[in-house]
Amino acid sequence: MWPFTKTKLAPPEDFPGVIDTLAERLRKAHFVVEADRFHSLVHDFVATTSNELYSELRFGLKKLDHEHRALPHELAVEVRRLIKSIDKICP
Repeated sequence: MWPFTKTKLAPPEDFPGVIDTLAERLRKAHFVVEADRFHSLVHDFVATTSNELYSELRFGLKKLDHEHRALPHELAVEVRRLIKSIDKICP
């Protein structure tokens, strides 16, 4: 379940849980490689700054959005909302 409305975006402290939820939903939609990539970014990636982590997450989300036009509509909307959240956190 997406915990944010159209006008309320994900704050920084909620991002790991939100990305984990996205990864779980991707896995259920048979996008296992992509789900593993996001899980790894959140839990295994060693970033020197939070901006570096957000930059990597944004890149991965944009790549997912552009490469997988077959994403279910609901997932595509979540991906775009996460990109907007990152843009708001790290303008």
